Amino acid sequence: MIIRETEKAFVLVQQHDHARFSGEAAAKFRDEWFKMDKVEESPNMPAVTKEAIVLGVTEHDRGWIRPDDTPVWDDHLHAPYSFNEYPLLPKITFYRMGVDELEEKHPYSALLSSMYYSVFEDLQKSEREEVLEFVHHEEQRQQRLAILYSGVEQETLLLHRQILQTCDGISLYVCLNASGIGKEDEHPWFKDGVPGSEPFGGGGLLQLNWIDDRTVKADPSPFAGEFVGTLREKAVPKDRIREVGIAQAYEETEWAEREIRFV
Repeated sequence: MIIRETEKAFVLVQQHDHARFSGEAAAKFRDEWFKMDKVEESPNMPAVTKEAIVLGVTEHDRGWIRPDDTPVWDDHLHAPYSFNEYPLLPKITFYRMGVDELEEKHPYSALLSSMYYSVFEDLQKSEREEVLEFVHHEEQRQQRLAILYSGVEQETLLLHRQILQTCDGISLYVCLNASGIGKEDEHPWFKDGVPGSEPFGGGGLLQLNWIDDRTVKADPSPFAGEFVGTLREKAVPKDRIREVGIAQAYEETEWAEREIRFV
């Protein structure tokens, strides 16, 4: 779950909804970013296409579909657990399950998703046996799938992974920042730009900022034109959480949709 706190509510976005928004953004990226190496398709190796890359972006958080059905309360922070604070061991179980399911849809999409998890700081720094085993498992998956797609150059593979990372960041930007917020009040992850977006940043990182309550300016824009995405979320009242608990309060709260335009 992705959490944004306001004075009277917690705004919750399910991670699969956030990933769908990421996929909408990826689908609107300029075609020039979808560099394709000539790789012959076979029954065991579906083709590397723009659609496969967009699928990897859209489905990269599918492991969270089940756990995000009901939010869990964090007694320490007095808030619903966000994906960032969620306990690490169940989190890596969801990660692996999601990549396993994605591999059944398209192995190249799964390769990109697995590569992306490998750059997560909490996994890189952990010395817990279970985390090391997860990292090793994903490294083996990447090696196996990279052999399958041996015709794809490493530079191309990295670019496609960075499309995923950048679109993930674009979506997190709108999830974690209230519409129209000033640059000085943005979530700290985006103060310097979107992490991992160097290929699309014109020599630096891609910069985002709200210019009104429904419009974000991307500088430079990686999109083929103006892009409008829809984000589903729930603003769960804090008063109701205190009365009936987070699970029931979340269940009672109606879904809302935000339309965000990128220029």
